[in-house]
Amino acid sequence: MRFHPLDGEPRVVAVVTARMASKRYPGKAMVSLAGRPLIEVLLERIASVPVLDSVALATSSRPENEPLVEIAKKLGIPPFQGDEEDVLRRSLDCAHHMRADHVVRVTGDNPLTDLETIERLVTLHLSGRADYTYVPGDALLMGILSEVISVRALERSWERGDARHRSELMTLYIKEHPREFKIRTATLPEGLYRPEYRLTVDEPEDVALMQALFDRLASARRIVTTREALALLDREPALAALNRHLKHKPANLRSVSLDGGIVAAPRATRSARKPARAKGAPRARAKVAAGRRRK
Repeated sequence: MRFHPLDGEPRVVAVVTARMASKRYPGKAMVSLAGRPLIEVLLERIASVPVLDSVALATSSRPENEPLVEIAKKLGIPPFQGDEEDVLRRSLDCAHHMRADHVVRVTGDNPLTDLETIERLVTLHLSGRADYTYVPGDALLMGILSEVISVRALERSWERGDARHRSELMTLYIKEHPREFKIRTATLPEGLYRPEYRLTVDEPEDVALMQALFDRLASARRIVTTREALALLDREPALAALNRHLKHKPANLRSVSLDGGIVAAPRATRSARKPARAKGAPRARAKVAAGRRRK
């Protein structure tokens, strides 16, 4: 792990939340994608994004999650272990541990989280001094999105929210109270909005699709892109049929339903303040095991 002076710049850290427990598919973080665990594939992909200052794995402190911790360590990515059920608290504690000012939220069941979109969101978020930056609408249901959230907004969400705001849908408080935050919205890069496709991993059929995609696209130490996966689904529609019948999580549908109110809501007029940091605090840049950083 390399360290660099922060030079007063906001520190942006991707926090990948994952754990072994799952109601629908326990252990999905360790399913094999072209011979490698899903969480390893995802962490390596996120670590290749050049606009990030670091990447961390946020898992729970239960012993069953030790295999995830070991994979992160192997890649040179800091693991953080926190609360099992309170995902917001775990992510917030991880952000504090990493000395982050802003968090790129990535969920561990989305191995094809789009890297182009992360760069677009981070750039928009920092230039607009935002509290929360994301792509609204049903693109969320594709399973390729990330979100950028200021640590200050996460703190406010945890302090003012209740139990339902601290689950895996950790931006619910922000979406329900948009006037309390400075929110920026973005669109997907051209060609990536394909809501007919489902690229998240939540059910056995999702796993079957993801394994088929990586079997066809993966090669030694190469990053598979979201665009390549979409192009393959266009060429082989039988693959998309594997999970087309599945229903989306009610929490995600609830999140999408709130987006109309966010787009219409007046933006908070206050400027986002930079959280205080220690002078000379280090900037960590995530790297993979062999020290390579793909761009």
